[in-house]
Amino acid sequence: MIASLSGKITYKSPELRKDSYLVIDVGGVGYKVYMPQSNLKKIKEEDEIIIYTYLSVSERAMDLYGFLDPADKTFFILLLEVPGIGPKSAISILDKTTMSEVQQAILNDDSTVLTKMSGLGEKTADKIIVTLKSKVEKLTSGSKGKKTEDKNSADSDAFDALVSFGYSAAESRKALSQVNDKIIESSKKLREALRILGKKNK
Repeated sequence: MIASLSGKITYKSPELRKDSYLVIDVGGVGYKVYMPQSNLKKIKEEDEIIIYTYLSVSERAMDLYGFLDPADKTFFILLLEVPGIGPKSAISILDKTTMSEVQQAILNDDSTVLTKMSGLGEKTADKIIVTLKSKVEKLTSGSKGKKTEDKNSADSDAFDALVSFGYSAAESRKALSQVNDKIIESSKKLREALRILGKKNK
């Protein structure tokens, strides 16, 4: 509904605030836009800028989230596809680091980088990696496809099942990373991951 805003920054929240945001004046109307600190630090009050926005609509509120780079907005929307990740969590992930650093952590299976970010536990960090790795690979290479979407969904479902069986998030993610990429169905992925975990525990 609101894809971008162009105007003057009339207010920028202090860095110590948990919910970082700015107010941008567009034709006499001030819009409150939540923005990750990594973006907010690059601007100052009275700046004339363009913000690429995402409108989040819930039963309680309509909130705007903004980014200086459209690529940051694209990655933010990608994070929202991870079960359990809402706009506030997605913003917090980008607060202390950059989009490229988060993407690199996902590509490297480095959950340590993700767990250092505010509000993220080990299970959530591993789920982000499992759900988004294929999409980030496609995003960074510039290609997309339905097979990638199917793989992400299957990985996420299999990951949830393994955790429910009592395996740790790290064990589940590692086992799924060893499953042959040609296996797409979540049930088959789960069986193969369980086989891998079973061999490890013998």
